[in-house]
Amino acid sequence: MLASFLLALSFASLASAQDLGCRNCRGGNRKCIADKALQAISDDDCTQCLKAGTKWTWPCSVEGLCWCWDSTKPRFKPAPLSGYEEAETKPCDVFTEEMFNEIAPNAIYPYEYKGLCDAIDFLNERYDEKIFKMGSLEQQKNEWAAFLGHTTHESAQYTAAREALVCARPLEYAAGTYCKPCENENFDWGNRYCEISMVANGRFYEDYCDKIVTPPHGCVCGPTSEVDKEKLEGLINPNAVFFGRGAIQLSWNANYIKASFVLTESADTLCTQPDLVATDPFYAWGTALWFWVFNKPVGQESTCHIQSLEGSFGGSLNIINGGLECPADPKGYHAEAIVTRLRYYCIAGSVIGVKRLLDMDGCEGLSQAFEECILTGYCPECNDWLIESTPEPSKAPSPAVPTEQPIPFRSWANDSWMGDIKRRDSSAREISSFFRVSIFLAVIYFSVQ
Repeated sequence: MLASFLLALSFASLASAQDLGCRNCRGGNRKCIADKALQAISDDDCTQCLKAGTKWTWPCSVEGLCWCWDSTKPRFKPAPLSGYEEAETKPCDVFTEEMFNEIAPNAIYPYEYKGLCDAIDFLNERYDEKIFKMGSLEQQKNEWAAFLGHTTHESAQYTAAREALVCARPLEYAAGTYCKPCENENFDWGNRYCEISMVANGRFYEDYCDKIVTPPHGCVCGPTSEVDKEKLEGLINPNAVFFGRGAIQLSWNANYIKASFVLTESADTLCTQPDLVATDPFYAWGTALWFWVFNKPVGQESTCHIQSLEGSFGGSLNIINGGLECPADPKGYHAEAIVTRLRYYCIAGSVIGVKRLLDMDGCEGLSQAFEECILTGYCPECNDWLIESTPEPSKAPSPAVPTEQPIPFRSWANDSWMGDIKRRDSSAREISSFFRVSIFLAVIYFSVQ
């Protein structure tokens, strides 16, 4: 209880230090300005937050809507702070290109090591909270291993730039790229081919589109139909939809606009060209880094970045896909997804050379899944991370053939079932639900006044 209280107190102190409500924004070069990515608001609206007694009035009552800016620095709203000191070693000196090639020998474009380092440097130049550059060297290694474990899984070992069910086989035609969205029952996973398009026979594609969430909270989206009933039958324009793309499979219109604001200072970039996340190394990696450092679940102050520095792999998973994997349905796909995620995490930890894996706490059922994964032989790469490792896998993951000796992780690189990315990111669903609840409560509040 005391530890929880001190942790909560430390986060409260950090939020205060960032002054996301302008309560101490006076003197020098400090100015109280608006976060126009959250609401339609001007800097002038925020000047009243400098006055006493405005804590409970709009916009001062909305945490982070007005924030204190040091005008001697570029106008970038700070990332949530971890409280750790900046490390001395550069991120890409901790995780080298040789390590990347060992972890991802089959990586395809846009997953280039240089693009990853460029995106990290770009964000670290802007923000005081540094990606993979906070705390001790061991904390740097641990954060890298956690990030790589998650993104290697999400991107099918960096071989999938786009979500398979929506765009497994993109078609290049007349200088354009088109996708054939598919329902799982109509998708041939072996050949990665869609038998029947979701937009066939006049139907519409509407996945990952929350129409209630509009700018500045989310990109404009709506029903999408096939481009052409003749030459492009069953195909859609990928720049009209917000399915999973990039290293962390960024999805939903609410997430695309938030990442766009951080990476480009404009909503238009990824709202009008979401397929940049699948075709440009900066955005393929940059959106994953945005999610890692900036995305906070509703009602929480933590991020994947902070959870990793605090020592919790489970906490980072809970933020990424907790609604489906914490816990996972033992009879569903996500039970298998946890296996691949754990295996890739163990691989990354071994390659980078961490002293121990991060805790599995923070994600219900993950500790048990980790132990079972090792003891049943599904996770031979993780054997060394248990006090009593299993010398021989008792059972290999289907469809692989069981062997008598532990299998080096390289031989698992092409497991076909690892590429079956069917994840539905729950984070934007939570955001959307939050807005619906907020609107409902606001209606009740004003009706009784």
